[in-house]
Amino acid sequence: MGFVELEQMGKQALEQFPVIKRSAKRVYQIASVATSNEKFKSEGDVVRVSPNDGFEYYYGYYDKSPWDATDRYMICIKVKQAYKSVAPKEPGVVGVLDTKNNNKFIKIGITHSWNVQQSCMAQWMGPDYETRILYNDFRSGHYCAVIYNFKEGKEESVLPMAAYDVARDGSFILSLDFSRLHRMRPGYGYSNLPDETKGVLCPDQGCIWKVDVADGKVTELFKYTDFAAFEPNESMNGAEHKVNHLMISPNCKRFMVLHRWFQNGRKHTRLVTVNIDKTEMYNLSDDVFVSHCYWKNDREILSFLRKKETGNHYYLMKDKTQEYRMYWPELNTDGHCSYSLDGKYIITDTYPNRKRIASVYLCTEEDNRSRRIARVAAPFRYDNDCRCDLHPRWNRKGTKVCIDSVHEGKRGLYVISIPKIDMERYKKTSEKNRSVTVVLATYNGEKYLREQLDSLIRQKGVLVKILVRDDGSTDKTHEILDEYQNRGLLSWYTGEHLNVQKGYLDLLKNAPKSDYYAFCDQDDVWDDDKLLLAVTELDEMPVDKPAMYYCGQRLVDENLKLISVHRIASDRNAHTNFLISNVAGCTAVFNQALVDAVNSKSPDFILMHDSWLFKICLALGGNYYADSAAHISYRQHGNNVAGLNGGVRGKIRQVKRYLDVFEIQKQCKNLLACYADQMTPEYRDLTERICNYDQSFGNWKRLLMSKEFDFKSSSLNSVVKLKILLKKM
Repeated sequence: MGFVELEQMGKQALEQFPVIKRSAKRVYQIASVATSNEKFKSEGDVVRVSPNDGFEYYYGYYDKSPWDATDRYMICIKVKQAYKSVAPKEPGVVGVLDTKNNNKFIKIGITHSWNVQQSCMAQWMGPDYETRILYNDFRSGHYCAVIYNFKEGKEESVLPMAAYDVARDGSFILSLDFSRLHRMRPGYGYSNLPDETKGVLCPDQGCIWKVDVADGKVTELFKYTDFAAFEPNESMNGAEHKVNHLMISPNCKRFMVLHRWFQNGRKHTRLVTVNIDKTEMYNLSDDVFVSHCYWKNDREILSFLRKKETGNHYYLMKDKTQEYRMYWPELNTDGHCSYSLDGKYIITDTYPNRKRIASVYLCTEEDNRSRRIARVAAPFRYDNDCRCDLHPRWNRKGTKVCIDSVHEGKRGLYVISIPKIDMERYKKTSEKNRSVTVVLATYNGEKYLREQLDSLIRQKGVLVKILVRDDGSTDKTHEILDEYQNRGLLSWYTGEHLNVQKGYLDLLKNAPKSDYYAFCDQDDVWDDDKLLLAVTELDEMPVDKPAMYYCGQRLVDENLKLISVHRIASDRNAHTNFLISNVAGCTAVFNQALVDAVNSKSPDFILMHDSWLFKICLALGGNYYADSAAHISYRQHGNNVAGLNGGVRGKIRQVKRYLDVFEIQKQCKNLLACYADQMTPEYRDLTERICNYDQSFGNWKRLLMSKEFDFKSSSLNSVVKLKILLKKM
């Protein structure tokens, strides 16, 4: 179990105890930052658009866009400081940035009701999203919502209650109890008025209101007691209740709300949906933990939440049913998700990790993939209730997202251009009908073999050939292979008893000619598009040079139940990857040029077939693509030849592999012996330095102090440095 899995276990264990969780997180992050060798402010196409004039600028929440319909003007709030108090008393300046006039800040008003998470709820109003701006304020002793006509440059009206969400047609707003929210969830309510319900666990008074924009008519929709009386359970006994995160459906007929209650310091949350006329209330998710949500359309809601069967993940749920589907299992940390206007793409973020670095991810439903597009650092000054969440939100065209970030020392608005994900690439690859020979070594694999073979047969968009070499099985493996061979689905043969490394090299020597080749274990399950995704990337590389693709894995138990997701570090530099060869063979796909190079030599020693091929690929000037997403289910059980998990024994095996068996120097010596005359000067020099590092103090010091390796992991960095220090490479 790695750092990520341990972190998630800790978060879930403390989720219901917010005070303890906050303190534990701070101590953990301080220790991690102090011991980290990764120092940076930002990564990716992150461009500041707000002024750098000593003030703090930010937009607020993730469920609305700061851009107007023309994508020219961006709403934001300007304040003196936003890190000492969650809802400061000093006023903030509401304005817009003119992105076609050097991002000039144009003041439109002053607000006295704002907080560090959602500012003053400033937003463009529908249906045109370019004429009117709404923002919250405190006037004449009451919270209110100001409607400003941007084209005319004047206030148009003032609604008698502050807005939490605005209907897309601009006809009404929903409001809630901002004073109680401020007391129970600092950073989300307003501090102008004291909470008159303090001390009352479940007030028999209003908590959600509808306000008509045309005439300001206020209609009370629900009381706190209404939620407590709706499908109550034992955890509500003696609990204190609140509501938060109102979001109106696109057709303006329903809304969602998070109903939260605290019993003896333990937090419980459920997601409730209901019609605007108060009918058809539905408990959509009630497994203790629900976080950030977003309406995909009028019928579906995306949310990061917990399901008892599968844990904390992103789920797309069908409203008024218990139908749902999990997406992007590799993203197992909470984030603020939203859809582009066309519904094709999803943007989300993460909270700062143990090194105080937060990330932005671009996701797609069609291929269930996530892609990190940016990272930013967060100073400790912005933490806990005064933190600066990124809150990514889309522009109207779906070409950019805006985040609030503090990586330059103060809150600012930053824009990230969205890299184009061309789904047509995969369709074009399918039309080429590329052939892929999957080579599979078996040994007593009857228990899981059928599932793996069936997943190979289901591969779409490519022509799959399956070649199996059995290493002397004594169970029913031969019967299964005969069955599939008789159906014309594979070919197989037996050979002398070899170790797994030599077995796969033997398979490559006997494999039929193909466009590409793939290693395969006998007990995993592949996603249907695993090979198509790989071939699409490999097709971009020259055919006359070695090329390899590899990806992450979902770790599952014997019954394919998710344990965790192993995302590879796709941003490590090539020299680091050459050194550690962090390739899982069961994910590797490669071309004919690499197979020809491998088959041309007979090495005396290789540690593993996957790392051997990868080193050859780089050494001969080849190319590779590291896909951080997971496209196979990597089964963990007692008979794994190599595993990423498996309790204490599994961790001991991993450490032993790194410290005792991870013979980097020996592999490099064999690489030189076989391919010295074919290697590029760059990799020949690197290989020789590794081979000769223990021959002199100068060589040893040069490798130990080298800055060319970027492990992206303090633990891996420590292991490799220790091996060099002890001359155990």
